[in-house]
Amino acid sequence: MIFMILAVTKVTAQDTFVLFEEASHVYTVTKTDGNIYSWSVFEISDLNTEIIDTDVVEFLSGKDTYQTEIKWKQAGEYVLVIEEIGSCQNLKAHKVRVVNTPTIAFEQLTSEDCPDDDTSFATALIAKFDTDNNLSETNYPLTVTYRITGETEDRTANVLFVDKLLQIAGIVEDINNETTNQITIVSAKNKYGGKLNVFAGKDIHTRTIFKKPVITAIDLN
Repeated sequence: MIFMILAVTKVTAQDTFVLFEEASHVYTVTKTDGNIYSWSVFEISDLNTEIIDTDVVEFLSGKDTYQTEIKWKQAGEYVLVIEEIGSCQNLKAHKVRVVNTPTIAFEQLTSEDCPDDDTSFATALIAKFDTDNNLSETNYPLTVTYRITGETEDRTANVLFVDKLLQIAGIVEDINNETTNQITIVSAKNKYGGKLNVFAGKDIHTRTIFKKPVITAIDLN
């Protein structure tokens, strides 16, 4: 395992891959015809024991080829290793940090409108990597699942980096009565399927639709 330790030591100055829990990423090295490849993952604290628990790390494809897809299921510090064997043997390692800090919330918790036969509207979201940093553009588009109070099925919408707006459809309008609709964020993922935690207390947006005034006939005196 000395070879492994040396390989890890060499990557200490490299950027660490920072990924979200439940994210799936594809990793590729240059293919050399005839060579044999083998991918593996280790906890950074234990370079002697390959992780085989699929509740922690799951190889979705390509563990024995030049390209692999991995789903990272548990926050922690890891080392991703690729071994290539041809006429000689070589091994390369890269550090991976899996985080569960990202959050998502409504920017505004209330809005209102008059009935206009348009049952859709958009409201801004705030997605953050951690307390101090917004989510970077590389994570977009986000996939957000939400539910409107009174419905039994969830709805899904994509949120783009350019405006960060959640497009909501299906709001109830009643010209004769004021209606209050609550939209709840059920879940959210980045473009790699990585989980964003729904921020408690800022996960429900209340949309009020006022009734139209009743105008009687115009009298002429």
